[in-house]
Amino acid sequence: MRKTREVVEFGDFQTPFILAKEVAIVAANSLDNIRTIIEPTCGLGSFIKAFTEIETEFSNKNPIETSIKNIIGWEINPKYVEIAKNNLSVNSKDFLISVQEQDFFQVNWSKINHRLQHPVLFIGNPPWVTNSELGKLLSKNLPEKSNFQKLSGFAAITGKSNFDISEWILTKICEQISHTNSAMAFLVKTSVARKVYQNICQNNLLISSMFIRKINAKKHFGVNVDACLFFAKGTTSVINEYICPVYHTLKASNPYTTIGISKGKLISDIKVYKKLSDIDSGCEFKWRSGVKHDASKIMEFQVTSQGLLNGLGEIVELPDDYLYPMYKSSDIAQQELQPPTRKMLITQANIGDDTQKIIKWSEKTWDYLSANSKYLDARKSSIYKQAPRFSIFGVGDYTFKPWKIAISSLYKNIKFTKIGLFQNKPIVLDDTCYMLGFDLEKEADLIFQILTSDIANNFINSLVFKDNKRTITVGLLNRINLRSIALRLGLDTDFDRCFFC
Repeated sequence: MRKTREVVEFGDFQTPFILAKEVAIVAANSLDNIRTIIEPTCGLGSFIKAFTEIETEFSNKNPIETSIKNIIGWEINPKYVEIAKNNLSVNSKDFLISVQEQDFFQVNWSKINHRLQHPVLFIGNPPWVTNSELGKLLSKNLPEKSNFQKLSGFAAITGKSNFDISEWILTKICEQISHTNSAMAFLVKTSVARKVYQNICQNNLLISSMFIRKINAKKHFGVNVDACLFFAKGTTSVINEYICPVYHTLKASNPYTTIGISKGKLISDIKVYKKLSDIDSGCEFKWRSGVKHDASKIMEFQVTSQGLLNGLGEIVELPDDYLYPMYKSSDIAQQELQPPTRKMLITQANIGDDTQKIIKWSEKTWDYLSANSKYLDARKSSIYKQAPRFSIFGVGDYTFKPWKIAISSLYKNIKFTKIGLFQNKPIVLDDTCYMLGFDLEKEADLIFQILTSDIANNFINSLVFKDNKRTITVGLLNRINLRSIALRLGLDTDFDRCFFC
């Protein structure tokens, strides 16, 4: 799908009527005695039309035929308001339909709530666009700036404070349905649904009966996004536990997993996690990322029969003084690990080391770096600004350990790999990989046995969300208590002998 300015500015993915109707039926069957339906950001009014049609199709036993009194559409785009008004009948047999030009971010909730008949069902398909994307367009379709995610100082002013507009809209509606018998049902990115769910839990909102039902966004909207219907219903009762079952489709009978929360963190399968929660007590070792240099064309080489080929397409002659065999994520994610065919130029043994000594120990290496200084000096990350020239990061004694257990952060398959020396030199990893380093092979073998066990796999799968950009993070790995798994496997004595004796 080609993104026009209007598509970007309004997150404009009009909901196909067939999908809107399926969602309307799911929502209507999940909330009894609906009095008012509001479709914020209603666009052309797909959901309004869906309710008018199912009202005539449902039998007299269905509550929505006899209970609905008003269906209201809000839309910021005046062109859509006019089209929707013309396409939708103003009056139905039992209820009144109205479409209003309304900026959701300017809604006076206290005034509106007094006029609504409850319970209210908020339903629709809010913009699938982020605040930063809209900011680039100088769009007015933005909420007032506020740290609604309650991030700490640095996170609030960096990229972490970027959020989907739909997240803001759903968070606002959560506040309206908490402590009531109203509900909401929205098509959103699945990642947004989880963030909204987490916000409900963290703020102890009185909201229950949540669920996520996956939809095929490629089929319905032509976009490769993991998307879903997120439903949540308010309550006036105390919530003992917030859980959110997840279904493969809108019509699936049974959930395939249930999201939960523990220690303030999202859990992808709370039932499995509870059985293994003792493992979530911190790793005995510190997981590290691979080397960060932000200059792969200069710092990484393919080994060929003609020599070293850099990313500029040049054959380079360099001594091995500062070169190390390397693996990328794509290498260690393979079913069978192959001998490395790449090398990386490592300019420092530790962060902050003086790189001028390269001149003394390897003049050819320094000449190569100097010849390509326009690429290295132009690296944008602020971490290089005050560092020695040609610096790298993600480097330390762990980088040069002879044995490593590594995993890719980019691939969806959770696969740990044991790595040893190559041609008597340690193999280094790029910054898309995470690793633990060991001096002895028997140590690496034991950790590999622990991490590739079914217990470890089940625990990790209970935590990860595979639609995330990075399935595996260093934070997740550092939660895994290896001795707890060893104890379950009967390897605790071996573990203690290796690392604590």
